[in-house]
Amino acid sequence: MTMKKRIGILAVALLAALPALAQKHYTEIEYPPLKDFVIPEAKRVELDNGMVVFLIEDRELPLIGLSARIGGGAAQETPDKVGLASVTGTVMRTGGTHTMTGDALNERLESIAASVETSIGSISGSVFMSTLEEHADEVLAIVADVLRNPAFPQDKIDLAITQEKSAVSRRNDNAQGIAYREFDELIYGSDHPLARSTEYSTLDAITRDDLVDFHGTFFHPNNVILGIWGDFDTDAMTALVKKHFGDWPKSEGFTRPKPPEMPAITDYGVNLVEKDDVTQSSILLGHAGELTYDHPDYGAVRVMNQVLSGGFSSRLFQNVRDDQGLAYAVFGSYTGSYDRPGQFYAGVMTKSESTVEAARSVLREIEMMREAPPTDEEMTQAKDSYLNSFVFRFDTRPEIVSRVMTYEYYDYPLDFIHDVKSGIEAATAADVHRVSEKYLKPDRVQILAVGNSDDFGEPLSVLGPVNEIDITIPTGSEAPEATEETLDQGRAVFAEVIEALGGQSTFDTIESVRYKASIVITTPDNQEISMTTDYTYVFPDRARIVQRLPMGEFVITKDGDAFTFPDMWPESMHSGIKAQIASALWRDLAYLMAHSDQVDVQYLGEEALGDKIAEVLMITPPGGSDFRIYVDTESRRPFALGYATARMGIGPELPMTDMLSDYRDVEGGLMLPFRSQAEGLSITVESIEVNSGVEEGWFE
Repeated sequence: MTMKKRIGILAVALLAALPALAQKHYTEIEYPPLKDFVIPEAKRVELDNGMVVFLIEDRELPLIGLSARIGGGAAQETPDKVGLASVTGTVMRTGGTHTMTGDALNERLESIAASVETSIGSISGSVFMSTLEEHADEVLAIVADVLRNPAFPQDKIDLAITQEKSAVSRRNDNAQGIAYREFDELIYGSDHPLARSTEYSTLDAITRDDLVDFHGTFFHPNNVILGIWGDFDTDAMTALVKKHFGDWPKSEGFTRPKPPEMPAITDYGVNLVEKDDVTQSSILLGHAGELTYDHPDYGAVRVMNQVLSGGFSSRLFQNVRDDQGLAYAVFGSYTGSYDRPGQFYAGVMTKSESTVEAARSVLREIEMMREAPPTDEEMTQAKDSYLNSFVFRFDTRPEIVSRVMTYEYYDYPLDFIHDVKSGIEAATAADVHRVSEKYLKPDRVQILAVGNSDDFGEPLSVLGPVNEIDITIPTGSEAPEATEETLDQGRAVFAEVIEALGGQSTFDTIESVRYKASIVITTPDNQEISMTTDYTYVFPDRARIVQRLPMGEFVITKDGDAFTFPDMWPESMHSGIKAQIASALWRDLAYLMAHSDQVDVQYLGEEALGDKIAEVLMITPPGGSDFRIYVDTESRRPFALGYATARMGIGPELPMTDMLSDYRDVEGGLMLPFRSQAEGLSITVESIEVNSGVEEGWFE
């Protein structure tokens, strides 16, 4: 090989190696300082009635968006009507206004590719609008109408409450959801407005008048902040806003509600929610916070939180997840708010056998944050992770408008975000160490584990005495303990009911009752399913139920303890439906009155239901579930039945209220209702036959 060739080959090899020789470790890379950027400003306009409006133009697309914030939310509900704010926020939109129904609103908005949505959260309410520029005038008029004149029709209220109840029934399905809910109760207290849970009973207590009053209390122009962005001229849009909102009368003397008072930091505690259908545990531990966003220490606390739990480089991620392999996920935060402290929490999701070890490891990381300042590398990573993403807090017009609306709402300077940035930049390692010592309290945390304790590698009690939390969902039918007085009073009122329906001697002659009826089931999305039914109760313990649907006929029979079901029904449904039939038999008024001496009757007092005042009786039968009878104070007839039932014999039990009406004389003075109306279920009885006998082959 010639010298020339050797030199050529060497040159090629050196050229190939140059990229590798030039590479640096990421820690050695020097980045230039971030360039300054200009944040577009939103114009602030205040109407004569006190409404504040922020406007910012964006001519990129022919679209206009709107967001409104209204002071007042679930924190202002009374404890007996939890869920009222959410239902109000839903029905404001679904129920339409006094000039256009909710369904008509849907059709019109869909036809012009626009949307208007409303909701009410824990602290405030919201309205969102999106439309093409050419329809701005019309859609803004709809927004104003929805805000000012909601109709609150009863059928949409009933639908919203049904949807809320469905959410209640599913709230224990997800372990992580359970953990967050119960952790809030541990930190704030179960009666605190930010920790209360919606229950069936609180939803049942909500009336249309409650929605009207809630809306009337908080929806005033001087309690509304609007933000509008998109393809418009600012002066022209200001004129449109004044056109649709300018004549909305100001509420004199209105004061925006104050945030709920926050509790003191709790003592140390260990808590367990037993959930035996999972193979991993969800763990949260923490305590009440002490800082609002404008506190001088909050910048250092943000950096502390980033070092401890803020992403892939945090101590929890590196030490608990990566090094020790104790978690699928780790997370945490020291939260706050603009007008109230938040909470400190750290969380981990781990396999069941690592539950205690993972909790102990997270506690150790919290303790170590208090022991020494973070390293220079940790400080750089923590501050850069915030500062490098700072620009993305202003990359869209909706984000800019939302931020200034929030600052306006909480009376913060409109440029407060720069104070936040300065606080992050100014924080030192010594500051982070100081705030860690001051605001992290590992000896006073509440530890909560949601999982299957039989599979924990160590008993949870090694961390301290364990408080077991019951997450059973109340059905709403619970009654106070019976006394001799309430039982005697219940029996006396029950005797009046029997007399009003025909008298005990009439009921004693009944051997069977046969009903033919039509049923309409309304699904949550307003689809209707129609069927007919033919059911017969043969005293004392036989029943035959025939349901006819478009796809065919289904027959169920009960002969004592023996049942028959349609072949295609899975066995998993059988036990639930057996219990349903046994309970439904007792709720049949003819059967109940004919066997009145076999039930316990407790007087629960008077209660408002709909537009009536009822005397309420709790009936406890020997072979079914408790249920309530709501007795009309004038006619002494039942006008409603309240009970809990599982749909099709499966899933959690949900409360139901059957409204009874259209009483008719069936035979010899026997008065029975021909109409029953419940949430999503309407039954119209076409005929009732008494003592018509049993056809051959029914119970073979």
